[in-house]
Amino acid sequence: MRIVLNKRAPDRIEFGIIFGGIVLLALLAGRFLPVLVLAPDCVFHALTGVPCPTCGSTRSIVYLSHGAFVSAFIMNPLVAACAVTATLFFIYCLFTLVFDMPRIGVALSAKEKDRLRLTAVLLVAINWLYLIITR
Repeated sequence: MRIVLNKRAPDRIEFGIIFGGIVLLALLAGRFLPVLVLAPDCVFHALTGVPCPTCGSTRSIVYLSHGAFVSAFIMNPLVAACAVTATLFFIYCLFTLVFDMPRIGVALSAKEKDRLRLTAVLLVAINWLYLIITR
């Protein structure tokens, strides 16, 4: 793994701003709209009696939008952590874009990319197991 400084190319897609913007829109919706009333019930949970891997995501976002961080992490730790990370990354990407600064990046080997993918799958599985145990 190498830490690199990437100069912004004019045709580069700003994924940090796109995904962070989506999370910020979700947080705004959770704060100002009756999302919990409008959200449908989980079909997977209704059919199987087992919470799905994303159960509690909507409530987690609503709690985050109201500043209840502990409650958000209790509802769905992975979604809360990803939302906070995406928001912070959005701010960083926006800062580097506005001030035309190079962005810190990570160069991974093929083996490291495979380990990262495996870690992501394990995090989803661990989060799902947490949801099953706590519901």
